[in-house]
Amino acid sequence: MSLKIKERMSIATLRDSNVHRVQMYYSGGGDDGCIDNIDAMDHADDIINSEQIKKALDNLEDYFYELLSNNIEHDWINNEGGNGNADFNLTDLSFKINHYQNFQENYEYENQIDGPSVITL
Repeated sequence: MSLKIKERMSIATLRDSNVHRVQMYYSGGGDDGCIDNIDAMDHADDIINSEQIKKALDNLEDYFYELLSNNIEHDWINNEGGNGNADFNLTDLSFKINHYQNFQENYEYENQIDGPSVITL
C-alpha cells in the first residue's frame, strides 16, 4: 500500500514531533466501523498531544482505515464485527494489528417434561 504525498508529509510531521509510533483502537459491528481512538507515542510510550500532531493524525485517518480493512482477514465492520488495536511504527513504517473477531452462535434446545400430565390432550 503506497503512501500519497499528503500522507508522507503527515508522517514527516509526526517524526519531526518525536512521535515514534501511533496506536489506534477500533471497533465495528452491524454495518458501522470506526477508529475509536488514535494516540501518538514517543520512544518512552508517552502520549504526545499538540494541534500539529492532531492535524497530522487527522490527515492519516483514511490511510489507517485502509490499512485495517486491507489487513484484517475478517469483516470487522459488518454483522457481528470485530475490534482491536493496531500499532503503526513510524521509524520503519511497519504495523501490527491485534484483532478480535466477534462470532454469533445459535443453539436450539428441545426436551420433554417428566411427570404426570395435568393437562389432558
